[in-house]
Amino acid sequence: MKRTISLAACLLVLAAAAPLSGQSHRSYREEYDSVRQLTRLRVGPVRLVPVFRLSDAGYDSNVYFREEGSGAVGDATATLSPELRGYWLIGSSIILSATENPEYLAFAREKSLRAFTNSVSAGLRWLLLRRFSLSAEYHALSHVRRSLSELDRRIRDTATGATGGLFFETARGTAFGFAGTVDDFRYKDVASGIPDDIYGRMLDRREASAAVELYYRVFSASSLFATVGVTRYDFSHPESAWRDGSSFQAWGGFRFPLSGRARGAVRIGWKSFRPDASDRKPFAGFVAATDVAFRLGRLGVTLGLDRDNAFSYNESAFYYVDTRARAGVSLYIAEFLRLDGGVQYGTISYPEPQQVWWDGVLIVVDRRKDIQRNFSVGPVVRLSGTVGLGLTYNFYKRTSNAPGFDVRRNFVGAFITYEF
Repeated sequence: MKRTISLAACLLVLAAAAPLSGQSHRSYREEYDSVRQLTRLRVGPVRLVPVFRLSDAGYDSNVYFREEGSGAVGDATATLSPELRGYWLIGSSIILSATENPEYLAFAREKSLRAFTNSVSAGLRWLLLRRFSLSAEYHALSHVRRSLSELDRRIRDTATGATGGLFFETARGTAFGFAGTVDDFRYKDVASGIPDDIYGRMLDRREASAAVELYYRVFSASSLFATVGVTRYDFSHPESAWRDGSSFQAWGGFRFPLSGRARGAVRIGWKSFRPDASDRKPFAGFVAATDVAFRLGRLGVTLGLDRDNAFSYNESAFYYVDTRARAGVSLYIAEFLRLDGGVQYGTISYPEPQQVWWDGVLIVVDRRKDIQRNFSVGPVVRLSGTVGLGLTYNFYKRTSNAPGFDVRRNFVGAFITYEF
């Protein structure tokens, strides 16, 4: 049981160290101590953390996310994702890390949707003069999923790039420094069989970002943070060059501990996106990336809010503003059983007119707006420690003022969680 608890805690720590769009820095000492204390499996000097993830194992009533009433196809599906993380601590000042994560998306009948992907990464953290933390990481991450709220099917998305940072850190955990990221994003419809489909032509791009970040420790394991950065977007295909642009972001918030009665982070900010093309509408406004969880006795509560602009795959659209709010409740009925329920409400708003084909007629929608609702409920049974097996019923519905985008989907299935 202790080993399972250590595994879950280690996964939380390692997940926080994964590359994110800001607010992801952990002090060198915090990561070093976590790896040394929580990793139990060793092969020579290498410390290993194996984990197996099972998600969306069940029956999906609409695997192609087709419009309501237009012949939805159902199928049994599952996502299997084993992962192995390795760490090598050299003295007390260097951490070498590597991750291997193959993933298989299985379907019983729809063979064209079956897909195998593999994600790898390698990283270095080096503590210089006991105060300066230098980090570098290379990654090639690939998944088949609905990576964007707008997508009406599972698409292979690949991010290949590198991150780096240099921070001044105090013994108390306060840090100030600079971070940068370069990523090449690629998209492909795995079911179409077309070598150059619309998703790649419209969305393939390079993003390069740089930021100044500050983290101020206020409690033993919590901190306030602020970050200011810029991002450049350069699209790969000549026909999408009009999508090039740049953005400025400023974020602030509060980060809770990685484990305990309160977890997660409150992140809010302001973003300005400026297209290179002068005839395209810019975006400026409030953004958020908040996800927090609280445990009060037998009751657990999760809250989340995400808001940002994202590029559209629609040829006549540029970007949309994606806003999603969610809430969940977990009732711990017994030591081995809890009941989960959750709801998510989101809107996708397009600031520019777009063209939509409907029954062979081209229709111009001035201000398209999609509303997405998602409801889920189901029990989770503790297997060991913090590991649990969950069953869920999930109902998804999308409605739009543009014709052809109303979707209904029911899913009944199982998953494994490491946070019971």
